[in-house]
Amino acid sequence: MINISNKDYYSIKEVNEYIKSLFDNTITLQGIGLIGEISNYRGRNRNGHIYFSLKDEFASINAVMFKYDTMSLDFEMKDGDEVLVVGSISSYTVAGTYQIICKKIIPYGEGNLLLKKEMLKNKLVLEGLFDVNRKKKIPIYPKKIGIITGKNSAAERDFVFNLNRRNPMVKIKVYGAKVQGSDAPQDLIRAITECENDSPDIIILGRGGGSVEDLSAFDDEKLVRKVANCKVPIITAIGHEINLSLCDLSSDAHASTPTGACEIAVSDIKDLYKEVEYYKGNIQTLLKSMINRYELRVANILKNKVFVNVGAVYDQYISRISNLSIKIENDYNKYIVELSNDVDILKTKIELSNPLNLLKKGYVLTFDSDGKLITNVNKLHTNDQLTIRYRDGQVNVVVDKIIKEGVSK
Repeated sequence: MINISNKDYYSIKEVNEYIKSLFDNTITLQGIGLIGEISNYRGRNRNGHIYFSLKDEFASINAVMFKYDTMSLDFEMKDGDEVLVVGSISSYTVAGTYQIICKKIIPYGEGNLLLKKEMLKNKLVLEGLFDVNRKKKIPIYPKKIGIITGKNSAAERDFVFNLNRRNPMVKIKVYGAKVQGSDAPQDLIRAITECENDSPDIIILGRGGGSVEDLSAFDDEKLVRKVANCKVPIITAIGHEINLSLCDLSSDAHASTPTGACEIAVSDIKDLYKEVEYYKGNIQTLLKSMINRYELRVANILKNKVFVNVGAVYDQYISRISNLSIKIENDYNKYIVELSNDVDILKTKIELSNPLNLLKKGYVLTFDSDGKLITNVNKLHTNDQLTIRYRDGQVNVVVDKIIKEGVSK
């Protein structure tokens, strides 16, 4: 800091450092947002930093975004783009120039939504709404799951298919709701309340991704608080990791996709079968150990010379051991039969749920170029590349003609 009482003149470095300290210690210039048009953009330099100018109708300001912060960019910048820049005003002491050091750069069309989201997020973080210790534990073996998503949507089909594939024993109920638009938050709150009143073990809330505008309903403050305060554990599958919704942050667990949410919600039936086999082995080992201990106790008693009538004592223990062995064997056989029946039921359901069995009857499965199952001819177009799967292999084909109810195109 310059002290005019001690010197008659100063170095340029001292003046520039003093000016920098004024910028850096002015709170109103820290963490501000600027809206303007990008110009003089030269791309990343060899160190990975970005330099450009931000201008409006009347003025311009130099701007820089350092390499670490550029990792948050999810669009290609170019001259002429209108953006919202969030950062702090500072100066470069070597050249004596000032600039905005950017922490975030957002296309202005999305900027308003993201800025509001960031402000609400900071508010809720201070309240502790996203704290880990607030989150409810996800049950390991749920029997009943409620799904809240768009009615008859692709996300609904993904949720139902993956839950049934992983564990067909789980009961599923779908609660349709609007998942985008101004009415969506209130409709989602209504669906959560309705589902909550039915007392499922888990609620899954989600949709099939989308743009910032599409997902903005899940950043509504009332909906975010409803998710956080729901009595039933909620798993969300709304946004991707790079753009999590506030509902993802307030839920008890979140995933990037419907498939990921289902993996969190239920264990694979095959893993449960292995667990049953594991416990069967443990029970057998435990029973053998108990029998061996009783046999050892009898052997020790027979060696004890204190007893006058060793034969009577021996017969008494042999009788008790025999009765206990019969009871243990009966209980064991009953338990094994029950376990075997449960396993047989699970095997049957898995077999019935396996779409590959249909292929053995002559049916085929058709997938598009992205590997998605084709269930409706309306989704096909001429020259689409498809894969047809048979029981013993698959073929790749190209759509030459589409015939729908006798009409070809």
